[in-house]
Amino acid sequence: MYSDFLNFKLDMTSALLMEHANAVYRQHWDLDVRGLRVLRLIQACPDITPKEVSSRAFLEKTLLSKTLAQLESRELISRAPHPVDRRSAGLRTTAEGSRIADESSVVGSQLEDQLVCALSPKERVALDGLLSKLMESLLPPS
Repeated sequence: MYSDFLNFKLDMTSALLMEHANAVYRQHWDLDVRGLRVLRLIQACPDITPKEVSSRAFLEKTLLSKTLAQLESRELISRAPHPVDRRSAGLRTTAEGSRIADESSVVGSQLEDQLVCALSPKERVALDGLLSKLMESLLPPS
């Protein structure tokens, strides 16, 4: 049966989590998981280039471009010539963008706590370790 595949279960779990998180995030900040993920990444790495964001967030160029345009139009991020590589743009969060990134991280932690309440602490640690191991096995060698 198709639903017995691990990939199917992971995909369904991810879709359900994203749907729930998107509803919560949109209600608070009118942003989805992707937008907040990009915002938090830019906050954590001031002057990060769009190319680096794309690589780290696993977003294809067109989708990232739309996300960056949305964040920029809402004045949550700004672009400036990169301090080291003038051919590229460096991205930074604005004060409002940093505030939303911080607040959304707190809400994200609360959502994660709600999710894992179905697991024992030991199961939570095991799941985290197993998912990390699977992710690492799928990433290209560095």
